[in-house]
Amino acid sequence: MPIVVLVLIVFAVKHIGVIAHEGAHAIAGRSMGRKVRSVKLNSNATGATSTQGPEKGLGLVITGFAGYLGPSLFGLGAASLIALGYTGAVLGLALLFLIIILFRVRNLFGVISVLVNAALLVLIMRYGSAKLQDGAAYVLSWLLLLSGVGHVLTDGSNAVDAARLREITHIPRIVWFTLWLVITVAVLVAGARMLT
Repeated sequence: MPIVVLVLIVFAVKHIGVIAHEGAHAIAGRSMGRKVRSVKLNSNATGATSTQGPEKGLGLVITGFAGYLGPSLFGLGAASLIALGYTGAVLGLALLFLIIILFRVRNLFGVISVLVNAALLVLIMRYGSAKLQDGAAYVLSWLLLLSGVGHVLTDGSNAVDAARLREITHIPRIVWFTLWLVITVAVLVAGARMLT
């Protein structure tokens, strides 16, 4: 059993940021009145979210911009709940988010990825002590906060989202990269203060 849990943890660490990234695209798209057609999560820790709506305009820009902010903002939300003493809610909301996104995932690996992460949460919530659950909530928050900055730095101005935003707005990729970096670092600092 401990080996199974360890494998689930390693898998979750690699893919949780991608799920949060694509989930942020989906949430932003839906909130902008766009129809979320599909979410794909790939084995190489990349993904894609397809939305339907006007091919130009603020809604498309916000949908495209939101992805790189997703992990950081979800991490900040988790840190806020932890700071308020609601560590149990962090795991419950994460599980709810995974269940919701599962209905939009359209590839086999994506389904497996979401189910593995959900299974890990269920195991922790069902069999973990209160101390383990608190620790898992802290780890999840830190993972999200750090992966937000990490994904921005890894992809840089060559990110597919930056290229798409450049096509829509004619604003250079480096501007989008800079905005993502400034915001995710600021969110990391704010989250770290709440968690320490």
